[in-house]
Amino acid sequence: MFTKTGLFGVILLAALPAAAQSISQHFSKGSDSCYQRLYSASHLASHPVQKVEAIQLSHVTTDSFSRPGTELALQLAVRLRGSSTWQTPVACSPRGSKLSCALECDGGRFDVVVKNAGSILITGGSDLYFYGCDGKPRILERLPDDKVFMLHRQPLASCRR
Repeated sequence: MFTKTGLFGVILLAALPAAAQSISQHFSKGSDSCYQRLYSASHLASHPVQKVEAIQLSHVTTDSFSRPGTELALQLAVRLRGSSTWQTPVACSPRGSKLSCALECDGGRFDVVVKNAGSILITGGSDLYFYGCDGKPRILERLPDDKVFMLHRQPLASCRR
């Protein structure tokens, strides 16, 4: 016999598989992955202060540079309105249910969390500086409309450079 508390527990457990997905199901050292978001003109019109019109986060094992332990080498690319695409390597480490990521040369940080089986969220962190260690920075200021990005799994060919 189910009590109200017991029934709530069963319902909660039924919802766990979607919420409890591991970030390693989306990114791992042994497999390639591609996540991307291309914002539509209507989305950008309804978010006039959003600067990012396209964003991509990928892991390609053949392009990956060696990282110690469980650290992953990813590639972040963004295109701002009216600008060229900026790319930079990103080093990410698992931290519980998320990846904690840092751009090279102290270029900023962000977290990656699971949204669902086919999507991730880039969230948290700081402004992001895209530059070579001795070059002029191009800065993505993480103002309200550029703080959280939902990216969707794409075919690997979408992330090939």
